[in-house]
Amino acid sequence: MSPLALLLDYDGTLVPIEATPEIAAPDDELLRLLDHVAHRRGTVVHVISGRPRDVLERWLGALPIALWAEHGFWYRPMGAVEWTPASEIPQGWQDTVKAILRPFTAATPGSLIEEKSASLTWHYRLADSEFGARQARELRMRLEAALGHQPLEIREGKKVIEVGLRGVHKGLAIQWIVRSAEPPRALIALGDDATDEDMFAALPAHAVGIHVGHGPSRARHWLMNPAAVREWLMLL
Repeated sequence: MSPLALLLDYDGTLVPIEATPEIAAPDDELLRLLDHVAHRRGTVVHVISGRPRDVLERWLGALPIALWAEHGFWYRPMGAVEWTPASEIPQGWQDTVKAILRPFTAATPGSLIEEKSASLTWHYRLADSEFGARQARELRMRLEAALGHQPLEIREGKKVIEVGLRGVHKGLAIQWIVRSAEPPRALIALGDDATDEDMFAALPAHAVGIHVGHGPSRARHWLMNPAAVREWLMLL
């Protein structure tokens, strides 16, 4: 058994939430820190994110860590080249979702659509705060009415609404680690938003969940912000 498995969410945990997805690239300090932690004796580092595979590969692929893309749908073990999907991707559903998202994007200045292989995400961080929130509520109702019969689920994050395959969530990473050939003696997971609650819910009794930021959480411990997370990692 390995002594420690460390699961780290990316946006909002290792880096602050940014207005648009592409400007949250890791800085040199973070890359050095993750490299040092990954070389800590008996420690395996997993970074799990809603980001697509190509972004995580470009940003973090050179580090000796495991990567989970699209909330656990894609997995790339440490040192591997190939990514493994959690399931087959059904065809055609993205066209239906795009047909709903596009009018909201056109009517909401500052919003944008992020396309991934197993999900579509509507971001509205750059939109007017009050108007964006109203549009998000309306969009969620429209999606729920249109997609109830499909194997999809709607997730809300920090000024994002995501439509993805049902049953795909960050808890899958926890389940895989616990069932692995060398399950860790210690398991610590850090995350900041609603998508990370699935990860905390899947933690076994001996594991530790750490919520980043304010608000209710299944995690029993908390850190204030990404800067505090980095300080905590340095203590390792």
